[in-house]
Amino acid sequence: MKSRLYLLVFSLLLNALGNAVAITTNLGANPWTAAGQGLAATFDISLGTALVSFGVFVLLLNSLLAREINFRRIIGNFLFMFPFSYLVDWIVTCLNDSFLLTSNLYVKLIFNLLAITTIAIAVAMYQQANLILHPNDELMFTLRFKYTHGNATKAQLIAYMLPLSILVLAFYINDQWFGVGIGLVASLFLQGPIVDLTHKIFFIKN
Repeated sequence: MKSRLYLLVFSLLLNALGNAVAITTNLGANPWTAAGQGLAATFDISLGTALVSFGVFVLLLNSLLAREINFRRIIGNFLFMFPFSYLVDWIVTCLNDSFLLTSNLYVKLIFNLLAITTIAIAVAMYQQANLILHPNDELMFTLRFKYTHGNATKAQLIAYMLPLSILVLAFYINDQWFGVGIGLVASLFLQGPIVDLTHKIFFIKN
């Protein structure tokens, strides 16, 4: 249990760092985080608040799709969502004066792809910990096992329709794309395979 808790905390920190670096490079972010950027700009709120607000919406959607209210799961979602969201916001603020802002395109691209890879590895790690999840991950599991007959790829594509829709709406309102770039494309097509590969080479003992 202790090793799982340590893994959860480490993966949460790693996930937040990866998302923050991807945002700072301005070459595209994970779809969920990119949607958070769009919401933050649209409603003039902090990134952390936008991520939490979006997470609460997804949490409610999960309960609706699952046709049940699981308070234990909801509490776990909040315990993950709050520190993660505001940690991403804080790290982005810290990186505002970093070399990433002034680096050339190739350096930014390398860090962006490393960040996207880091996010996928972190997701696999806290899935291995199997203690609590972010509402976004709960949505994929709900879709996978209740609506797509266990098809993870189909479930992920359906789940991604939500943040991508938010991105399009934010563009329509602000006439500007947020978090769209190579990082977003890499997340869409590579995150799943990287998560699966991490599960194969990394396994936590009870």
